[in-house]
Amino acid sequence: MENDITELLKKRVYLFLIVLLLIVFCASFILLHQRGGSNEFTLSNARLVYEQSELQAGNTSVVQELHIAEGDHVTAGMLLVTVQSVFSDEELARLQKNVELAQRNVEQIRYGAAAVSQNTSASSEGLDAARMRMERMNELYEMGAVSAAKRNEAAAAYEQEKNALTMGRGQMTVSNAAALKAAEEQLKKAEETLAKACDHAGTTGLFAVREGVVSKIHVKKGDLIDSGASILTLDLVENCWIEAEISVEDMNRLYPGQIVRYELSGRPAEATVEEITDSDTEPEDKKIVRISVPHDRITGNEENITLHFLP
Repeated sequence: MENDITELLKKRVYLFLIVLLLIVFCASFILLHQRGGSNEFTLSNARLVYEQSELQAGNTSVVQELHIAEGDHVTAGMLLVTVQSVFSDEELARLQKNVELAQRNVEQIRYGAAAVSQNTSASSEGLDAARMRMERMNELYEMGAVSAAKRNEAAAAYEQEKNALTMGRGQMTVSNAAALKAAEEQLKKAEETLAKACDHAGTTGLFAVREGVVSKIHVKKGDLIDSGASILTLDLVENCWIEAEISVEDMNRLYPGQIVRYELSGRPAEATVEEITDSDTEPEDKKIVRISVPHDRITGNEENITLHFLP
């Protein structure tokens, strides 16, 4: 009889332990599920945002050919637009005047160098006279006709004249050579600019400097555009991010570095929350969250991207 009671107690203890373990497991599952549900959420209003770069006309031009269209993905070095420069009669006259002024400047520097050369010749004559006087004083000193002081005075005068002439030649040569070189370079640039302006048949290709997506073209073939006018807008893929508005209620479940999953161009991707800032638009209870994007995933503009924020 005692053995039956012992076996019954053992069975009840085992059953109690099993039930207790099931209760603990269920409670843990419910708590984890609730915790995950409170931190994991989804946004579906995200979009790609780019740093933009404007391609501008260097001078007044006519658009000859557009080699791209809006939405095209371009790489550095790709030909975007071909233009033909256009110069007015007034601008051509101004460029011609620049050439004439540069030519006059070169001539004046060369004339100044010639004048310096003449002055140098006159200084050389003074040096010869000082040398002859020194030699004469040496002869008179040997004869006893003059004192050593007179001889030394003549020698010192000769050395002073020689040093002054040597220093003057060096300084004037370096100064004139540098000024003449700069003036000649200025003349060359002025002549090249004038020649380019006169070559109305020549065209210029404008190339992409950085990789990006053509978001807007502001001109069409045949348009006359002014200097500095915008030709197209390029969205730079090397500096791109995903941006979405988020309510204050969801802010408690969001933090920098949080893992985010999404699809871009039909391919799954994973990134992190980079920045959380205030929204510039109404209502004021909205925040902006920015997600990093690998630039090799970018193929064009995309909107309504769904973001899955993991706990």
